[in-house]
Amino acid sequence: MKQHSKPKLIFYHFYPGVLITLFFVSVTPFMVSKGLPPQLSMLLAIVVVVVPVFLLHLKKAKQMEGVNRIRDLVVYNEKLTTKKLITYTLGLIVFAFLIYGLTQPLNEILAKKLFYWLPDWYKVRDFEGYSRTIVLITLVLNLLLNGLLAPYLEELYFRGYLLPRMEAWGKYAPLLSAILFSLYHFWQPQIYLTLLIALFPMTYLVWKTKSLKLAIYVHCGLNIIGALLSFSII
Repeated sequence: MKQHSKPKLIFYHFYPGVLITLFFVSVTPFMVSKGLPPQLSMLLAIVVVVVPVFLLHLKKAKQMEGVNRIRDLVVYNEKLTTKKLITYTLGLIVFAFLIYGLTQPLNEILAKKLFYWLPDWYKVRDFEGYSRTIVLITLVLNLLLNGLLAPYLEELYFRGYLLPRMEAWGKYAPLLSAILFSLYHFWQPQIYLTLLIALFPMTYLVWKTKSLKLAIYVHCGLNIIGALLSFSII
């Protein structure tokens, strides 16, 4: 397994987020002008940016490290007992939602006071004013793309590939991983603190247990539950 330098690790964490955000800010004004919600352009970014960027990077890494499959880049393959996997997964999901609820007022203040200069479509992601059909299509796509595909690829890339190659930071690797992953969400700057607090325990446990499966279950679980709860607005 090839370790990476600190500057390269920072770059590898940030450049996908830059590309996603560039796509988002380029496409969203046009989509909003056509009566489509900003969420739809973010889902489009998963297909157009997230999938090809992560897979191409991992394919290149596979060639560089001389392994046969992308899956062979992952060294966090320890198997947790079923009891531990369920307990950790549920506990981390509950903790993350608790943090989200507690920090939501702060996120709203940050959006209004610190990121006031950003356009509304960048900060506000509600469905007010959109047709029921458009909202339903967006929610279904959100469940499939943001609930399953995106979190799987993100965990494969960030916790499966990058985290084990962050030995340059020693015992601080999980903390730096959580910080860099939070900052990677350039399209959601108002929730940086929420992401960091909510996801650091998961990152630490993944690092400690060497179980990528735990990261995938937690991340997909969070996004799927969030996506399902969104259907309540219809």
